[in-house]
Amino acid sequence: MKGLVAALLLFFSSQTFANFSPGVIDIFDHPTEIIVKFKASPNDFKADFYQFLQNQKAMQSFSTEVLNEETKVALFKLPIGLVASTLIQELQNSPQIEWAEPNRVIVGDPREFTPNDPLLEKQFHHQIMKSFEGWEQSTGKEEIIIAATDDGFALGHQDLKNIFWTNKGEIADNQIDDDGNGYVDDVYGWDFANNDNDPSTNGGGGSHGTHVAGILGAEFNNGVGISGHGDKIRVMALKWYGGGSWTAATVLKTYKYAADNGAKIISTSYNIDGFAGNKTYDEAVSYCYKKGILIFNSAGNGNRQQSPRSKIDKIFLVASTQSGKDRKKWDVRSRFSNYGYGVDIAAPGNPIYSTVPRNRYSDMSGTSMAAPNAAGLAGLIWSTHPEWSMAQVISQLFQASDDIDGLNSRYAGELGAGRINVKSVQNEKRLPPRIRKSWYADGTKELSFQIWGVLDARKFTRGSVVLENTKGEKVEGTLEAKGSYFLGTNVLKYQVKAAAGTYRARLIAAKLADPFGQELDGDGNGQSGDDYTLEFTVE
Repeated sequence: MKGLVAALLLFFSSQTFANFSPGVIDIFDHPTEIIVKFKASPNDFKADFYQFLQNQKAMQSFSTEVLNEETKVALFKLPIGLVASTLIQELQNSPQIEWAEPNRVIVGDPREFTPNDPLLEKQFHHQIMKSFEGWEQSTGKEEIIIAATDDGFALGHQDLKNIFWTNKGEIADNQIDDDGNGYVDDVYGWDFANNDNDPSTNGGGGSHGTHVAGILGAEFNNGVGISGHGDKIRVMALKWYGGGSWTAATVLKTYKYAADNGAKIISTSYNIDGFAGNKTYDEAVSYCYKKGILIFNSAGNGNRQQSPRSKIDKIFLVASTQSGKDRKKWDVRSRFSNYGYGVDIAAPGNPIYSTVPRNRYSDMSGTSMAAPNAAGLAGLIWSTHPEWSMAQVISQLFQASDDIDGLNSRYAGELGAGRINVKSVQNEKRLPPRIRKSWYADGTKELSFQIWGVLDARKFTRGSVVLENTKGEKVEGTLEAKGSYFLGTNVLKYQVKAAAGTYRARLIAAKLADPFGQELDGDGNGQSGDDYTLEFTVE
């Protein structure tokens, strides 16, 4: 075993990864890196942990890195001879820590895009989304920062050079951390893949990230190129992938930087299936969610129903729809796009014309392109209404979307709230939340309610759903909620513990409201304030 560990360490320290084709090659746990969430400070624990290593006769030094001091999460790199998996159980039994797990590694290329015909005409997606009509109402009022997490950015591109976020608290090239955020000279963001202050395309790559940045915020009215979603959008350039592999620790550091340095939205166009169920990734997302930050992620290009990422809470998955020359195909699900009840919304993604390095433009296709379209429109909403909460922004984005189920009958209810619409988000009239679909599965004794729109997570209680008999009498102790509700939870699930018989589940409208205070539209007539009921039989 010791020889194997040494070989793996040598591999990670010296390997130059090949330029893999897009797609994940492997997912595994790092053999000598552990991520730990402490109940006390990581520094307080270090002495005890070192004593433990001495007891194991592993006398060589180990290194630590605090990933998030506020939530007490740290990365431990173990010395040769000590394998991460042998420590996890003992660490989890320690009263000083909340959880411990190996650092998750994704090898390959997690970016999600498919190059398309470069002769396709330019930005059809703005026509589809009615951007021009929407911009007549507003192109934004206050600056909004959207963090793009990607493979590098052409910072000097003629259509992008004025839209990138700059850290006003940092003095360039003085080798001092002027703003005290832990990063030296991070004037234009950070490169977490190489741990330096250059998130540009230096060293190769960056086509994907540059394309995403153009979709989000390519400069308005500058006489060249294309347009993004609003003239107040600023893109925070965060490079987190440089080829070869990508880790959970990198995600946590990147998301924390975005949250701590002013981003209100994060746009991620990467394959996160390998992080489903990973505590470190959940920690990163939860940290942003608690700070009121919206995370948009590509739904995936695997043509899959309910991919693993669809079970991840507190993020918004974006499916891709057609957006090329052929208007007859507009709003049809892209054949590569994932779908399912875990998808939150759809946006044009196939193909999208945007910026690429060397002052050029190109078409790319994928849910990678759909995600920044949704994130960019959320940015326009927030820029226009800076007083709104994250819940109100996402509610407005969802309720103003166009219903495309008629064009996608095989995937009805599985492409989220609909396809985003720039014109409609400017309207003050809002539709209340409603139940899109409900069902009872007697095999698992489980009730499910698919929500259209979002509920106010601060006021939502699981007691808003009750079980009644056919006489309308409440049957106590027969429903058990499965999981918590977060923004983006689009299916409520309940375990039924009632005896055999016929019952009626009632969703109480007065207790189910959106972030603007609109109560549930139980009968689907467009007016709020009606309860929703589902009759079913327990065998």
